[in-house]
Amino acid sequence: MNKFIKVLTATCLAMGTFACSFVEASNLDTYRNLLINKKYTIKYVNITPEERVTNRDKVTLVGNNTMKSAQVSKLLYKPLECVVVADRANRYEEIGVNNLKTCRLQNNNGTYFYTKYDDAGKTSFWGTKKNTVTALPTNTIAYAMQGDAFGSGDMTRLLNAILPDYMKSSDMPSYRYVNSGWLSNGLNYVDYKSDGRNMEAIRYYFNGYTLVKIASAQFVYDDKGQLQARRCIIKINEFSPTPAKEYLVLPNGIKELTKKAKKTEDEE
Repeated sequence: MNKFIKVLTATCLAMGTFACSFVEASNLDTYRNLLINKKYTIKYVNITPEERVTNRDKVTLVGNNTMKSAQVSKLLYKPLECVVVADRANRYEEIGVNNLKTCRLQNNNGTYFYTKYDDAGKTSFWGTKKNTVTALPTNTIAYAMQGDAFGSGDMTRLLNAILPDYMKSSDMPSYRYVNSGWLSNGLNYVDYKSDGRNMEAIRYYFNGYTLVKIASAQFVYDDKGQLQARRCIIKINEFSPTPAKEYLVLPNGIKELTKKAKKTEDEE
């Protein structure tokens, strides 16, 4: 009888582990499908912003060709606040710190790049010039080859990790599911991992069915062959299946100077 109980207990534990894994994978599948279908609103904070590549950001270009260095310390080593909205081919990405945000809006007219600057409660936009933007042709081939961007480079990598390989750029490593479970604080998680010389472990945290955080640890060999480690923590404030339409149009106060192509007789 004791042997039977032990076998039964082991079987129940195994089934519980299997059920847990199935639930966690289903949680992540929901968000994977949103990314594949390209209909979502994502708002997040990159708590551990990417390392600086150069020291050129010791000064920053703000506004009408004015070099300002007094506030640069407020723009460096700060958590990156990001918004990404997609409704099929229409996309919006916003990334920045404090009162300075870089924005990219893509719609049927093309792609707009502009900076949003808040000063004492007043918002101004800088594109072609102050409060003026011009749409550039969207390089659809490049986006198809490189995959979608999700604001910061870190978030782009961490979300692309759960997508099928055919939706990623050629230089993106393959990631695979390795584990899932529950934590003592009530959160559940799913673990992914990349293989190869440069390895990364990613953990997606859920509160019930809601994705609330992503954390990763990278181990990369530098030019000298030395192993370097870096961590990344993303706090998810919103990841919903409803595109926030207000982000997919130019803000009030921006003048568009895009020249419209004249219709041919065949098009009219």
